[in-house]
Amino acid sequence: MFLGWYDPDKKRPARLKLLEAVERYTEKFGLAPETCLTSPSEAEELANAGPPALAGLDIRGVSYIPRYTFYIGADDPPSEPLALAA
Repeated sequence: MFLGWYDPDKKRPARLKLLEAVERYTEKFGLAPETCLTSPSEAEELANAGPPALAGLDIRGVSYIPRYTFYIGADDPPSEPLALAA
């Protein structure tokens, strides 16, 4: 399950936006997120921001997510075992 977070404020760094999104996710679902999907430019900014304030959060830049948008949550485990390719 993922929570979508959009913040187009150009004056605020991506790190602060992500911290707010994580806070809201934790408040809503009662647990910490594992993954953040965001645009490649936001992922690069977060990587260059210095030591991560959110250790353990897997940040992935993907081309299909627009700038200023963060999807945070946890990847759902497969509901059935995957069949092995023969």
